[in-house]
Amino acid sequence: MTRTVGRQDRSELILDPSEAWRRGRLLDAMLAGLRAPRPHGVTRATHREMNRADDARQLEMARRLNGPR
Repeated sequence: MTRTVGRQDRSELILDPSEAWRRGRLLDAMLAGLRAPRPHGVTRATHREMNRADDARQLEMARRLNGPR
């Protein structure tokens, strides 16, 4: 499957493993600053509460990624 972005044709899949690895590492580095901090230490809570905390962290990451409106 191909798509045109700007003036360049780009394949959706990267077939070269080393290039895919390099681009993945670059994206990981870009997104590392957006991660919401996790609380330190041991947390005891119900499964529902842990899921709620995970959802809140993911929502905070999405807000940071999308930027201010």
